[in-house]
This record gives sequence, C-alpha cells and structure tokens, in this order.
Amino acid sequence: MNRREWLKCVSALAVGTVAAPTLLAAFDAYAAAQVPGTNPQFFTRPQLDLISSVVDIIIPRSDTPGAVDVGVPRFIDEMFANVYAKADQERYISALAAFDKAGGKPFLQLSEAQRKALVMKLHAEALADPKDTATALAASSVLMNKKLAMMGFFLSQPGCTEVLQYSAVPGAYHADIPLAKAGNGRAWAVETVLMF
Repeated sequence: MNRREWLKCVSALAVGTVAAPTLLAAFDAYAAAQVPGTNPQFFTRPQLDLISSVVDIIIPRSDTPGAVDVGVPRFIDEMFANVYAKADQERYISALAAFDKAGGKPFLQLSEAQRKALVMKLHAEALADPKDTATALAASSVLMNKKLAMMGFFLSQPGCTEVLQYSAVPGAYHADIPLAKAGNGRAWAVETVLMF
C-alpha cells in the first residue's frame, strides 16, 4: 500500500466516524417522528415544544412537508442525546432559555406574528454580531436551531426526495445539455465524490 492509498483509507475512515452518528441520529429521529406519543430523550416536553415552534417557522409546511412533519424536533433531540458533547448541550440549553425570555414573555405565549417577528429579528441580530451578551445568546439559539433544522430536514426522506432532486438509479447519460434542463433548477440530494 502506498502513501496515497493509505491517506484515502484514513480519510474515508475519519469521515465515516464523524458522519455515522449524525446519519444514525437522522434515521432514528425520522423513525421516532412517525410514532406518535414518543417521549423526548434529552429535552423536557416544554423545551421540545419550543424547538418545534421555532423550526416550524424556519421550514414551514408548503407544497412539501415542513420541518415538524419530517421529525426535525426529534432529530434535534436525538442529536443532543447521542451526539453532542456535554459543553455543547449546556450551551444550547442556556441559549434556548435566553431565547425563550427574549420576547418579554415565554415564546409559546406570543402570537404567531410575534413569534415569527422575534425569530426574524434575532436571526438578523445574530448575523450582525450583537454586542449585548443576553441578545447574543438568544440570537445564537436561532442560528443553532436553523443549522440543525436544515440538517435534519435535508437528511430526511421527504427533504431528499421531494425538495432536492433524487434519482436512486440514474438514467442514461446525456452530454452537453443546457443547465436549465439539468435537474429542473433543484440541487441534487446525493452528489458523487470522486477520489483521485
């Protein structure tokens, strides 16, 4: 085995080690979301309700399923129960508590319009890098939820097959076609990576 082959094997093993828990959490979360009445593993029921409300604002139901429909809250719960380190868990819980207080009263007691406005406001503040510590913590919660919502949604079967372009068995090879005809404007759910 030469050095290049050895590096390919080691890098594939490293990627597999990092990606495997995330993929397993996604599959378990999607399966748990299909079973009504399952209890959260990491969060309390009120915390999971809060997370559900936020991810529903981030990826709402439209002509495709929304984040709640595909089990993103369960995915987030599964990730924190089985993947994230203790320090990350504590930071997320602190940010979630700060977010819940950011609207003047608990988030779930706000109207739909107030909830959406608060999420949009804190998202904009997070991107602007706020100097106030309490605002920064609450705003970081929105970014963490957005990141996890997108990850969970696009790892789910509906996210991959209904929103992204997916072909389990690709068809014939068509060379030199216009980009507009390649995928109907949607990104591919699975991209082939060639290793040289």
